[in-house]
This record gives sequence, structure tokens and C-alpha cells, in this order.
Amino acid sequence: IDARSGLAINDITADVAIGGGVARINRLTGNLSTRGSLSASGTVGINPAQGFPADLSVKLVDGRYTDGRVVTANLSGDLTIKGPLASAPVISGTINLAKTVITVPEKLPGSLAELNVKHKNAPAAVRAQDKALRPAAASSGGGGSGLNLDVTVNAPSQIFIQGRGVDAELGGSLRLTGPASSPQAVGTFTLQRGRLTILAKRLTFTEGTVGFSGSLVPYLNLTATSTTSSATVTIVVTGEATNPKFNFSSVPALPEDEVLAQLIFGRSMSNLSPLQIAQLAEAAAQLAGVGGSTSLLQNLRSAIGVDDLDVITDEEGGTAVSAGKYLNDRTYVTIQKGDKPGSGKAAIDLDVGRGVKLRGEATDAGEAKGGVFYEREY
Repeated sequence: IDARSGLAINDITADVAIGGGVARINRLTGNLSTRGSLSASGTVGINPAQGFPADLSVKLVDGRYTDGRVVTANLSGDLTIKGPLASAPVISGTINLAKTVITVPEKLPGSLAELNVKHKNAPAAVRAQDKALRPAAASSGGGGSGLNLDVTVNAPSQIFIQGRGVDAELGGSLRLTGPASSPQAVGTFTLQRGRLTILAKRLTFTEGTVGFSGSLVPYLNLTATSTTSSATVTIVVTGEATNPKFNFSSVPALPEDEVLAQLIFGRSMSNLSPLQIAQLAEAAAQLAGVGGSTSLLQNLRSAIGVDDLDVITDEEGGTAVSAGKYLNDRTYVTIQKGDKPGSGKAAIDLDVGRGVKLRGEATDAGEAKGGVFYEREY
């Protein structure tokens, strides 16, 4: 059992021959607690003065690993363990990843401080668990430095990032080196495809990487671009997967809240209704990972199957409910129904680019009209 990683090997069977100061492992097999099997063979010197030198080959088949927070991986590989087991053996070889999911937490955890708990008259089982969870403190007085890594991790595809509207697939390779207690992970996975969804507005990622620099926590760097009627908007997702940052910019330059309004609703903040402003705040809270108080709006949109839901009041005090949905990146349909007879209407907007839109509209009274619109904010 490795308490820090949450891994255990069960159902261990072995065939070992001892002679001439060497233990020869003819067969050693076991099953990972999370899934998969391990097998090993090779030799281990049994002379304590030499630190029990090892020369082992290890094969992992259909394994599964999870850190309990961010990463869940399916993997297989061929590894070797060489060197004195009592001090600093080296694990080297290749790990091949199958489907691997990096989950961006939807909400940040509450503020917590670590409690300094001291056990009094602790049973032997509690002392053993504490030592397993904090081996560095237990062995800080000296001794070997533990396992060292020199492992290449290959993943040509199926590295998925999911959470906070991000849904992307990447592939690549990286190399793990250094002590197993604090390995250095150098390398990147590069974007193959992906998109970002904000209030059902979908943007395609144009470039991106997932890297590791001195930590096993993935570092995200993804970019998505969209063109509105008045600006070109760029969204950059950067930072550790446990809490990435979403940065908005535009050409021409606009404040971030204005960029978000243009991106989602295609209009400036000054032209948004109170309900749309509430939805905008909900989207900002989602990206920041702090949740929002307007999740009822999201539930309503999901139940109805629309991208936008709004309540409109006209100059005469009449109230209407409006629902909109994107048929694709350029086509948007709006259905509106008021509290007066004949106030219902449907409209379809086709964005042909450079601020030009074609619009067709029909009312429930049988009237129809169409037009060409040019919009530009400055």
C-alpha cells in the first residue's frame, strides 16, 4: 500500500529462488486496487551491505490511476527498477496512456486551514497510518532518498480536459524525472480539438497546450477566438488545472465585462436587460469557479433547451418573454411572446460577417418582414 497515492497491490503471488546471495524472481504478479495487473521478474541481491541491489523488469497491463482531485488515467507500460533498493533505486521505462481525464473543478473549495493534530496514546494502527501518510517527517533524520524516476509518458490522443465550460482533447508526451516523492514533469500535450461553452455560446479553441513544470498538477494554456459584430474576442485559459484563470480581450480593446456582453449577447452592457445582466454575472461566476446565485436561470434554459432567456418590458409597460437559440455559429432564432394578443413573433438572424446581418421576422398575426442590418459599436 502507498498511502500517499492511494494505490494498493492485492492478490500477490510469487515464485522466488534464493541462492548465491541473490533472490531470483521467476514470477511475481498482483492486481492494482484501482484496476489492472502487474507482473515482474529479475533479481535482487540479498546482501544488506550492498543495499539490496535490484535489476527488475515490471509490466503494467490495463491499469487505472486517480489522484482523487484532478487526474484519472488509464495506462499500461514497461518499466525497469535498477539500483540499491535500500537507498535510491531508479525506475525507468515507458508508460502509455489511454483515456485520461483532467477535471477542472466547477467550484473552488472553501477556505481551509490545516489543523495541527497530535495523537495521544494512539493505537499502533493509527501510528502506522500517520507514518505512511507523512514518510518525509518520519525519515527526515537521514537514510536513502527513495525512488528516482526516469519515465517517458506517451499519450498520442485522448487527454481530455473537462469542466467550467472547457471540453478539449490533447495529445503528446512528457518525461518524469527526479525523486518519486516530488517528481519533475517536463513536456507538453498539444491541442487536437476543443471548445469553450459560456451560457451555451460555443467557441472553438484554436491553440493550446497542457504542460508540467516541476509539478504533477497540469498547467493549462488554451486560446479561443470569436468574431462579433463589433469586435474580435479572444479568451485565454491559463493556470493550474485546479484553478485556471479566464482572461478576455478584444480588438478594438474593451473592458472585460463589455467583452463578455458582446460575446454572449452581441450587444453592449448598456443595452442588456436586468435578467441578461444576471445571466452575465452567472457566467462570470462559473468561469471564476465560485458558483452563482442565478443557477435557476441555467436550469430554466436547460429545461427549455434554449441558449438565452429574457424578460422584456416595452415603452408602454407591456411585458414579453423572449427565448433564443443558436442553430449554428452564424444563425440565431428568437421566439417572443407578450401579454397582449398579437404580440408574439419569431425572428431569425443570419450573421454574414463584418457587422452585416440578414433578418427575417414573422408575427402570430400573419405579418412578415425582412431586412439587412449593419451594426458597429465605437
